[in-house]
Amino acid sequence: MQTGKAGLPLRTITTVMMALTGASLFIAFMLEDLSGLAADQSAALSRMLVLRYILAMAIGGALAGWLLAGLFGRRGLRGWFLALLGGIVTALVAGLLGSAVGLLPDLLADGFSMGDLIAVAFGLLVFPLALAGQPLLLAVWLILIALTHLWARRARGLRRLS
Repeated sequence: MQTGKAGLPLRTITTVMMALTGASLFIAFMLEDLSGLAADQSAALSRMLVLRYILAMAIGGALAGWLLAGLFGRRGLRGWFLALLGGIVTALVAGLLGSAVGLLPDLLADGFSMGDLIAVAFGLLVFPLALAGQPLLLAVWLILIALTHLWARRARGLRRLS
């Protein structure tokens, strides 16, 4: 378990930051979809279902951040490239895992069907669809990835910004 002056282990940092990122991307994705719904359609949407999926995407992000913690906090240009790659992969995996976690209550209640597999696989698209046509959200995501990388560098005990 690597800790530096930041005091937190590397996996804890990436787990928390990717949970935040996963939930944020899903919220942005949902807000874009909700803006296109009529008032009666958005009123019919279950708030508990939306909250369940926000929590599920946070859990998916946390799991992805924990699994891929080694991609963050490395030194040099290669380290920045790995952090960017790690951010992309964790966002995709977070969507996939988040969809699976979000569907779990339905799967347990109704059983598994091929349609459920398609719904879980759709989770891979949360990241690209949330960013599509949203340059501000892309900037926020890049900042979150950079902060994760810098915090992870500190946890590894690496100080220089190169």
